[in-house]
Amino acid sequence: MPQCLFCKIAAGTEPAVVVHRDARCVAFMDVHPLAPGHVLLIPLAHAERLDQLDAATRQHLYRVMDALIAAQRRAGLGVEGSQLIVNDGKAANQHIPHVHLHLVPRSRGDAIGFFWRVLLHFTGLFGPRTKPAALQVHADAIAAQWPAAWAESGDDDSRGRIPG
Repeated sequence: MPQCLFCKIAAGTEPAVVVHRDARCVAFMDVHPLAPGHVLLIPLAHAERLDQLDAATRQHLYRVMDALIAAQRRAGLGVEGSQLIVNDGKAANQHIPHVHLHLVPRSRGDAIGFFWRVLLHFTGLFGPRTKPAALQVHADAIAAQWPAAWAESGDDDSRGRIPG
């Protein structure tokens, strides 16, 4: 879909700090992170809601999500916990009408700051963008842990490149 921001990111025509890309999905740093290391995972194919994706793509997203959380933890992000957020449809406060999963590392004691950032997200204000250089630090740390995390996910291809 040409006007969709996430389709543009998937196509490489809109900049993003990418953590992982394969034949079915791309994971990139959220420019308005709820916490350090906040990753967005999207399918390459445009779909507004999860039920519009074929079963194989949904399954793949969840396998990649699992490996990304493991990579975040190996990188020292979300060691104490992770928040998985899926706003599936406009009624669920989905601001960009393209399936996306938020993988948010959490730490003890981050509730107050986290609450305010979530409130900004829900209002659509989001706050200032995080500079790409700061996002790149976390992206590099997570990506460096990807091979081991993907191998632990039980897939035969430890590079995470799965045929589409």
